[in-house]
Amino acid sequence: MYDTDFLRWTEEQAALLRAGRFSELDYEHIREELEDMGREQKVALQSLFRQIFIHLLRLDLSPAAAPRGKWVDELVEFRAQAQTRLEETPSLRHYADELFDKAWRQARRGAAKSFEAYGEAVTVPEACPYSLGECLDHDFIPTAARPEHAG
Repeated sequence: MYDTDFLRWTEEQAALLRAGRFSELDYEHIREELEDMGREQKVALQSLFRQIFIHLLRLDLSPAAAPRGKWVDELVEFRAQAQTRLEETPSLRHYADELFDKAWRQARRGAAKSFEAYGEAVTVPEACPYSLGECLDHDFIPTAARPEHAG
């Protein structure tokens, strides 16, 4: 049933747990699902870090006047989601530095392509110019393009 009707499988496994019928549980698939759930938590936080970076880079480096307000709004939302994940799943903090580094590499490439697509001559720095604290700090919002990064 795991492969043919996942929802029904989850409902049955939950019912078996509630009933204490442990010998009937599908331990192999339960283990896989638990591991996947843990991975998904990390992937979700890394994705939020990536979005935060892209928005910080846009605000920090883009000479465009618009849509800065939209970028700020989205940045605030991504930060709130990241904070919620870290508060609701404290063990994610153990992976924050690793996820932060992975997200920077992805964001750097994505932001460079985005600047190029919009004809903006901007050089995205190799090294991350932001700390984890700045990424999550609701008061840290770059307000204008920094000329030293303009191409």
